[in-house]
Amino acid sequence: MQDEMKLPIRAAPYEHQKRAATFALDRLESGGGAALLMEMGTGKTLTTIAIVGKLRLAGRIQRLLVVAPLSILGVWEDEFARFADYDYSLVVLEGTGARKADAIRHMNGSALQVLVVNYESAWRLEKELAAWRPDMIVCDEGHKIKTHNIAASKALHRLGARARYRLLLTGTVITNRPVDVFSQYKFADPTIYGNSFYQFRNRYFDMTGYGNDAKAILKC
Repeated sequence: MQDEMKLPIRAAPYEHQKRAATFALDRLESGGGAALLMEMGTGKTLTTIAIVGKLRLAGRIQRLLVVAPLSILGVWEDEFARFADYDYSLVVLEGTGARKADAIRHMNGSALQVLVVNYESAWRLEKELAAWRPDMIVCDEGHKIKTHNIAASKALHRLGARARYRLLLTGTVITNRPVDVFSQYKFADPTIYGNSFYQFRNRYFDMTGYGNDAKAILKC
């Protein structure tokens, strides 16, 4: 991506956003996933829209799935409308499960197809989303899947394994314990920490205590 500063957005990006986009595009084009660990207010959404646009204009993606907390789904719709300098069709999945499933089935136009869904709906609609076959999945506030064995995390791991490109966004990759990084990176790029939580934990942590009181302490 040597023309990395020619970003398809209707805004002048800051230098840190240009560097983030270049980093992510290099990672994605090399076959890996990427994580943008950018703090709140630094423009993760704008940067992602630029990355998506570069991939779309290069003919790499046709279907984009954005998974985000329920409270910020509308932000993605607003930011795409404001900044995306390329053709797209976007739907925020709302309503009953049947209505959401029907919306997924009808997202098949020639412009970039963008589905925006919350984490709970993503795992409940995993079968329909898998059948839709997104080329790229973005997990916004990716620390929402920090626990490796909850339903949302397992669904995103499976969906991510089928997608060509994966991008995780968060400003708080570790919200409580260092082991939080595993599940997030299993989605973004499992070549970093692997697919087994227990192998990861045994390699990087010592366990203290027993049962519900057990804690993982980072090895020195």
